[in-house]
Amino acid sequence: MYKSYIYEDVKSRFEEFQKLDNDFILNEMGLYYTIENKNEIIAYILLEKDLNNYELKRIFVKKSERFKSYGTNLLLFVINKKIRKGSLIVDNADTISDFLVKIGFKKKEDGKFAIEGVENKDFRKKEGQKTVVASIFWNIVLAVTKIGFGYIGRSRALLTDGFNSLSDVVTSSGILLGIHFSNIPEDESHPFGHEKIESVIGVIIGIFMILTAFELGKGGMEILFSGEKREIPEMLTVYLALFSSVVKYFMYKQKIRVGVETENSALIADARDSRNDIFASLGVALGILLSIYVSPIFDLLISILVAVLIFKEGVSVILETTDTILDKQDMEFIDRLKKYIYENTDIKNVHDVMMRKSGDKIFLELHIRVPKDMTVYSAHKISDDLENSIKEDFLLVKSVTIHLDCLID
Repeated sequence: MYKSYIYEDVKSRFEEFQKLDNDFILNEMGLYYTIENKNEIIAYILLEKDLNNYELKRIFVKKSERFKSYGTNLLLFVINKKIRKGSLIVDNADTISDFLVKIGFKKKEDGKFAIEGVENKDFRKKEGQKTVVASIFWNIVLAVTKIGFGYIGRSRALLTDGFNSLSDVVTSSGILLGIHFSNIPEDESHPFGHEKIESVIGVIIGIFMILTAFELGKGGMEILFSGEKREIPEMLTVYLALFSSVVKYFMYKQKIRVGVETENSALIADARDSRNDIFASLGVALGILLSIYVSPIFDLLISILVAVLIFKEGVSVILETTDTILDKQDMEFIDRLKKYIYENTDIKNVHDVMMRKSGDKIFLELHIRVPKDMTVYSAHKISDDLENSIKEDFLLVKSVTIHLDCLID
């Protein structure tokens, strides 16, 4: 269990802390965080706050419990849950520098290690949420308007487009849930994080689009072959279809911008759906005009065409998001990575490079060859230096696993 303590609480348990750590510091201005098992302290962290920055003064794990990731989990808990803005700085960190780098700290010019701009960790979540909430609002407005006036104005095409907007409300709500759950920090049960749920949401969006398209197309085809009298739509429905296309254009621009910036596959899929809706609404406007001035059948034909376009986009979204779930290799990225290693290190052989994505994060596995008479320490240092360099220069890379092979004479 994770717990937080202020000075007075720590003072009351001073002997327990001192028994755990002989060098325990009682700091009146300190912030203490612990991992405990049945009230027994397993590990603790001491922070000191200075304006908007925090300094890590001490991190300690019970000797018998070391190498069980308690220190990593506690530090991630503090970073993800307790520090809302500013930087977390560590001074005199030579003995734990490798540990800090693996967590995400970077060494500064003054020799200190820091995670800077902690509040930026929430940028992806906040930007995505704002965009999706705006999308839900406008889709509700469009759905109610188009369904209502499609019925009043006797336009099957506008009515179909309205139900399409209503389906967008459901899919956008799913994306909102996906953004929330994908930003939950990694834990012991999910060490790779929760970002992959975005791809799952993307597939669900695609399936929902296909089902919506099927029902809308089926309804249109039944009316087409029923032989019932077709009514001429009102001119007002044309203006509503044009208004819908303008709103969808701005929704598409916002979603694709945020989706690309945050590499949110579900949001990008939703943006593509909005782009498709632009042409669908323009087609509806054209169909209604043709129905008014040529023949009422065009309104019905356009409603069926809109359903086909929705179906096509749904299939496309499923194929694209399943590539991420199935760990499709981005060969352009892999080639760029190899070029980076060859140009910036003395490593002469990189092979068996594999990658997988979880949300916007990349997990890498690769093999490198080192001289067969090299010491374990030297080989390990080459591997560590390469891992840290890749994380530093490829910001989306979250984890790098390097396998060492020997050079063959």
